[in-house]
Order: sequence, then C-alpha cells, then structure tokens
Amino acid sequence: MLRTLYQSDINQILAIENAVHIAPWNEQTFKACFQAGYTGWVVEADKKIIGFIIISVTSEECHILNLCVAREFQGKGWGRALLEHALNHVRKHGIGIAYLEVRRSNRRAISLYRQMKFHQIGERKGYYPTVSGNEDALVFAISLHEEQERQ
Repeated sequence: MLRTLYQSDINQILAIENAVHIAPWNEQTFKACFQAGYTGWVVEADKKIIGFIIISVTSEECHILNLCVAREFQGKGWGRALLEHALNHVRKHGIGIAYLEVRRSNRRAISLYRQMKFHQIGERKGYYPTVSGNEDALVFAISLHEEQERQ
C-alpha cells in the first residue's frame, strides 16, 4: 500500500535509512524535511513501512531528495512504484522537470533511473561521504513535459 509520509513514520524510515545507506540521514534531517514542507510517501507491506520517497517541489521543478527501500524488498519494483507516484504527483501540478543525485557506485538505482527515461546531466565531485572519503554523485533529470507529450 502506498500512502502519504507522516512525521510519526520517522522511526520506521530512519531504521530503513540506517540499514541501507553508508552515510544515512539522521532524525534531525528528516524532521527538517517536514518543517520545510517537503512531500513524501511510503510503501507498506503488512502494515510495516518497507520504503519511502521524499521530494522538494518549487513552482517549476521537483528534486528527489531521498528514495530508499529496505534491502529485503529491493529489486521487487517498490522503488519504481514510489518514484512513479512522485513523478505523477508533480506532473499533475504542472511541474516541468525533476532532478536527483545518485552515488556513482549505485548501479541498481542508475539502471532504474535510465529505464524511467532520466538522463545524466552532470556530476558533483565528492558529493557523498563514504567510510574512506567521498564519492561523486551523478546528477539526473527528466523533463516531465516531454514525457506528457509522448503519452
């Protein structure tokens, strides 16, 4: 089941975040997202959150800030479902473009983004912390107007 992300979900999404990411967001970062008015959704299985997405939206663009699925549920289409839901949401509100950053080493996510017609538009050197330094981020974007015209 896909539903809106609520502040009361922070403990569950924090657990997923800590289990999956090398340099996870902390509780304060998630709380700051709520304070900033960012939008998010979770996917649940048996009333337990198994993945989430958080986006920032302006009048013209969307930034995918965090997309995370619990390891045991990865590769089953949940990340795609969350991303499609977010893109459909912003498309309905007239948003023309969506951006995201992804670790250069995250081949599974990069494959998903390319399948969904995101295009690499740049990179950010040393963007992500790692246990032994920093890793580059690849910047991807998708034009939601072009996608609408093709449908």
